[in-house]
Amino acid sequence: MPSTSRLVERVLAAVRQGEGFAGVVRARPGWGRTTLLRTLRDECHGAAPIFVLWPSDDGALRRAPGELVDRLARRLPVLLLVDDVHWAEAEAVAPLAALADRVGGLPLGMVLTAPVGAALPAGLEHFSALELPELEEADVLELLGKRAPAVTSGVAEELLSLCGGHPLVLREFLPSLDDEQLRGRAPLPREVGLGAGSLTLFRQPWATLPKPTKAWLQVLALSNDNVPTCVRAARRLGLGLGDLVPAEHAGVVRVSPVGKIHWRCPLVRSAVVQSATLSEAARTCAALAEVTSPDTEPVEHPRWLARSLAESPALASALDSAVTALVLAGRLLDAYELAGQAAEAATEGAQRQRYRVLAAELCWLAGYGEHALRLLDQLVGPLPVGDVDMSARVLRRVIEGLRDSWPSPAEPLGGASVEACGHDQLARSLGTALLAGWETVPAESLAGVLARLDDAYQRTPPARPGIARALATVVAGNSDPGPAERAALRTVSWWHQDDDPLHPKAWPPPLLPVFIGEEAGYARQFTELLATPHVHAARSTRAILLLKLATAQAALGHWPHAMRSAEACWELAEELRLWALHSDALTIAAWVCAARGHEDDCLDLLGRAHRQQGRAPAGQQPWMAQWVQGLLRLSVARPLEAHDALRPLHTGAIESPQHLVVRRLSTVDFVEASVGSRRPVDAERAVDQFAEWVSGGAADWARVDLARCRALLEPAAEQWHRESLDRVARVGRLATSARVELSFGSWLRRHKRHQEARPHLRNAERYFDRLAAPAWRDRAHAELRAAGESGPTANSADGALTAQELRIARLAAAGRSNREIAESLGLSPRTVGYHLYKIFPKLDISSRTQLPMALGAITGRAGGR
Repeated sequence: MPSTSRLVERVLAAVRQGEGFAGVVRARPGWGRTTLLRTLRDECHGAAPIFVLWPSDDGALRRAPGELVDRLARRLPVLLLVDDVHWAEAEAVAPLAALADRVGGLPLGMVLTAPVGAALPAGLEHFSALELPELEEADVLELLGKRAPAVTSGVAEELLSLCGGHPLVLREFLPSLDDEQLRGRAPLPREVGLGAGSLTLFRQPWATLPKPTKAWLQVLALSNDNVPTCVRAARRLGLGLGDLVPAEHAGVVRVSPVGKIHWRCPLVRSAVVQSATLSEAARTCAALAEVTSPDTEPVEHPRWLARSLAESPALASALDSAVTALVLAGRLLDAYELAGQAAEAATEGAQRQRYRVLAAELCWLAGYGEHALRLLDQLVGPLPVGDVDMSARVLRRVIEGLRDSWPSPAEPLGGASVEACGHDQLARSLGTALLAGWETVPAESLAGVLARLDDAYQRTPPARPGIARALATVVAGNSDPGPAERAALRTVSWWHQDDDPLHPKAWPPPLLPVFIGEEAGYARQFTELLATPHVHAARSTRAILLLKLATAQAALGHWPHAMRSAEACWELAEELRLWALHSDALTIAAWVCAARGHEDDCLDLLGRAHRQQGRAPAGQQPWMAQWVQGLLRLSVARPLEAHDALRPLHTGAIESPQHLVVRRLSTVDFVEASVGSRRPVDAERAVDQFAEWVSGGAADWARVDLARCRALLEPAAEQWHRESLDRVARVGRLATSARVELSFGSWLRRHKRHQEARPHLRNAERYFDRLAAPAWRDRAHAELRAAGESGPTANSADGALTAQELRIARLAAAGRSNREIAESLGLSPRTVGYHLYKIFPKLDISSRTQLPMALGAITGRAGGR
């Protein structure tokens, strides 16, 4: 193995070069000592005679030195390998010890092995003591041979942990795994299955102990390490504390004074569990179940009850509670295995199918979507009508929607299954159906689904008619639902029942909180959810929440946070092969870059998103991507290009609620681009449509945007500028505030009201600097200078450089490269280059070598002021 290859090479090189080697290699039992000797033998390839001497043959050990001396006298290489030398007699190894004293300068390699801690025969003290190193990923790959290319780094690490880094256990366990598990696309077992050799090895410490002691060990091995529970269960089995003493004397297990159980090795515990017969395990688990209850042990009690093979009417309910408790504790894969065990133990076909669907849901949550689909495909026969059938349909649609594209909204609903569903499952099917329809069909096409589910809600206690009405409000395009409807939307925004984390959830669409103007509240909720153990363990859930959080943060102007959330989302989505979700995260990051005016980064992200885009019809860019394209051109002051990019969003019929949301959110950008490119007709038409929509009820952000649009078009512009300025503080979006200040300040400056303009332009410049939006900041700075601002601005050292530019200039002056500066400030190298391109003319220099002197002059002027 690679971890021992260096030792093998060292020994063989010493022999071939005549330098000599003598050493005792120590390792734990089964850790590869014999394998090392075999590797040395195989690597020799006949270059030297090999003496493989076993300690039972003491006569051969006595004869070996004479034969070796004869060969060495002729300078012929020799390799002597002795396994388990600790069993040899001192008289037999004495000649070897004498020979080892003269090994230097001879083509002789002497490799002896012994377990860690074993006493060596006298005379071997001068041998070098070497310990086999711990296994590494490379060892796992070598053991897999031709299957190694399928293994991912994370799976290799998990296998090493699962097998305790033990080479024999790994060697016997790996053949039991399929390629999907090695690729990380299916879960590994939660406990290693010991092979025949491993089981024999780890049975040795306790195999000869008395039968009552072995029964005690089974109690400890099958328990949850709660000593009082173990004592009570042992008494149920007729065992006393004295029966445990032989195991403690043998060092198999030890119970500390504070009641903590210490096993000699976790694999010894596994051997105890796997050596128990079915009846022994059932008897032990029955005792553990009898001395506990679902209240005292919500997770373990039902597991013991199930393994005891007890026919209990409360078993199904107890198992469900255990699965929920495991999920809430972040132990998703334990819950997945428990659901699978429950399916095997179930006597009724409907119950068996229910647990199998639940296992698939848990598998999906843990991040194994493709395997979850395979589990659904393996279900035999029609599923029970109602929750089971609906759960399977919803799960399949969520996985496929986030991986490829959303199906038509009616597909997750299943006829009679809808009528037979409970309230919680209806909420999940509702969210899935609406999310699919939100992106794919006109709002009126969802009316039937909403009406059907509204009826079901009212007939299923407790009646909750407000939820369906609130959803219908936002699906119809109203961004200002009333307080009761907003509260109803929050109840379905994520989880409101204890068992909700067991099932996939995709509602609400990421832009919905932005559309109704509640992105700050939803961002707090998503942040809190991401901090919980069950979300941290549920990789699929985490990826979905990260996208929603990134979208809310982007709208608020928390752009560094939004970029981090989006990047975490797309990396996780790529790992999970959820390509549509991956594309959405890239698009949100591109949205931030477009708003900042970072053209190269934005186009790169959009290009990557489009290549992975699974939701767009052939040849058409998604609505969000079109908005991003237009916003980017507007940010870099190319209004005609911005108009051309945004126009398709604002012409023709509205194709879906998602299309409507993006059209409304991007209206002010389209109007500004139309005015800037001298397309007043398009601007007026868009404002008329927007005003009509706002008059039907709209959130505060929409009223701000309408005032901004009218300020661009109508003669009484000042009135609308002031109205947008008055309203924008309630919206809480920093980028909107910055653009409102810039727009009003520019209007005042153009009307020769320079003194009034300057405070607004200073605010705009300061806001854009906080947003790291250089193109917009430079525009505000230019307007401020045109308004007569001649002194230094609040955010620059000399009235020319922004705080960001000054940081970049100082790092560049210190000799840092663009890449190093980018890594230090969390920017891209292209962005750093763009800043330097702007910095040089401001400082009246032409190269980096002039930066130290120019910055020194700035510091001198600043100090003199």
